[in-house]
Amino acid sequence: MFTKTKEFVRHILLRLNNKSSKGYTSFAPLKIAPEYTNIDLENKQVTGIVKHNDKIYLTVIVDIKLNKTLVKGSLRGICHITKPFNKGHYIAMIKSHAEMLLNKED
Repeated sequence: MFTKTKEFVRHILLRLNNKSSKGYTSFAPLKIAPEYTNIDLENKQVTGIVKHNDKIYLTVIVDIKLNKTLVKGSLRGICHITKPFNKGHYIAMIKSHAEMLLNKED
């Protein structure tokens, strides 16, 4: 009886110590892609917009030189279309594309 209890405790401790380091990634289609309206190579600024039916919902201005991002607007009117992407996803997407575009031109 003692051996079975000892094996059971050892098994539980082993399971508790083996934390999974696995993660997950979810893939979803991007229904509304950001557009880049201004790419200023001299001042290292990029302006990206998110628009739907010719209405601009979100404007993101990325200044690589000053390491600043200015955001105007929201996705409130089109959140049912942009799901699972939210405002933060679009800001990060525009910022990473801006860095890539401007670093490519160096």
